[in-house]
Amino acid sequence: MNTRSLIAFGAGALAASSLAVLIASGPDHEPKDPVTQDEVDQMMEMSPEQMMASMAAMATPGEEHEELMKTCGQWTAKSSFIMDPAAPPMESTGSMNIESVMGGRFVKCDFEMDFMGQPFNGLSYAGYDKYHNQYVSIWMDTMSTKITYLEGNHDEDGNLVMKGISSTPMGDNPMKIVTTHHDDDHFTDHFYDKMPDGTWFQSGTIKYTRK
Repeated sequence: MNTRSLIAFGAGALAASSLAVLIASGPDHEPKDPVTQDEVDQMMEMSPEQMMASMAAMATPGEEHEELMKTCGQWTAKSSFIMDPAAPPMESTGSMNIESVMGGRFVKCDFEMDFMGQPFNGLSYAGYDKYHNQYVSIWMDTMSTKITYLEGNHDEDGNLVMKGISSTPMGDNPMKIVTTHHDDDHFTDHFYDKMPDGTWFQSGTIKYTRK
């Protein structure tokens, strides 16, 4: 089996406009600008009520969360992954359930599929981080003993691009999942691995249809 594609398949169940695989410690956030003394002084002058109002604004779900909630429901999944470039893609079918959690701040995705005659189960949580202005997700599955992480945003075509580093027995390697929403009842995850020459190799897809 092609190891790169196997790792990609392990990430493959991430879904719902958010979903892909990264290093166990997670990618570093791009830090905001350091807090200046003037900003510190302004915060010190805030009343407890003003501070609570500011914190509440950061915790209040927004438009991005409303879009995520639209993916809640039952889905069928059809996957196609390249295990050997000289052979036809390996195809499988599965199902996924997406539900709202934490008061509409996140979605929980439960995924299951038969893969090479073995049951495969995955679990992810995804949301939108208003502080860093990006989509985030974590992923766990029965093909690994680690929690993996995703961060990303929409590109100019409206696709959600989640990037990170996949961990393999040979080392860490950049990867990404590009999610295309066709309508409220169909979306596709496209999986890519970064090659040594810097190009992106598409290793597979998962197509989702609402039940």
